[in-house]
Amino acid sequence: MARWRRYPLSPQRQRLPPAVAEAFSKRAHTWQTASTPIPNRGDATIRTNRRHNLNQAIHYINHRLIKPGEAFSLSQHLGEPTKHNGYRSGPVFVGGEVLSDAGGGLCLIATNLYQLFLYSGCLILERHNHSIDAYGPERFYELGEDAAIAFGYKDLVIRNQFSDPLLLCINVRENDVQSRLLAPGPKPNNIIIRSQVLERHPPTGPHQSNAGWSVCTTRFSRTAQVGDWRQDYLSFSHYKPC
Repeated sequence: MARWRRYPLSPQRQRLPPAVAEAFSKRAHTWQTASTPIPNRGDATIRTNRRHNLNQAIHYINHRLIKPGEAFSLSQHLGEPTKHNGYRSGPVFVGGEVLSDAGGGLCLIATNLYQLFLYSGCLILERHNHSIDAYGPERFYELGEDAAIAFGYKDLVIRNQFSDPLLLCINVRENDVQSRLLAPGPKPNNIIIRSQVLERHPPTGPHQSNAGWSVCTTRFSRTAQVGDWRQDYLSFSHYKPC
């Protein structure tokens, strides 16, 4: 699968040194930005571990240069989220339940990057929504515009289908994760994203408080300022009641 998708053999070699990335940024165009709030749920240990995992992940992907035609796999860069690899325990969604495991919080990075790549017009090769709408009305993303990651079977993968190389810049701030996608030339397209709820699934058990949803997300694009709009991406997301 990695060879078929043309993953780079040594992804860390594609990360630009800070000085080179800064020089690239100064003369680059900003194609897209994304900001994702960091949830303030849980006790002090959970919040500390979540922020640690976010910083750990960003260390592997910040200043990543994605060449034309190249695929970017989030799992390939982050590796298996184990304590041995430096990740701490945090909340994860497994089979419609909220559990605790190493790497908890990494889906926030996946959601942020999915929105960044989706709205920039990159080709989405693989994306998975969360199994439940755990945050309900307090969710920090639009339904249908989140992404889950689980090592070995859920990944976020995109391809740079443009002629420009793309530089990924991402950092953790006090209350959110912010990312930018930069390129030498201006963004060549306009993008419209529409996420529509198809069906609401009411809670069915006495301990369920949040509904489930079936959502359709569609992307339309056109060459900047000219040409006809065309649909170039379609996804369906299903969230169980919880």
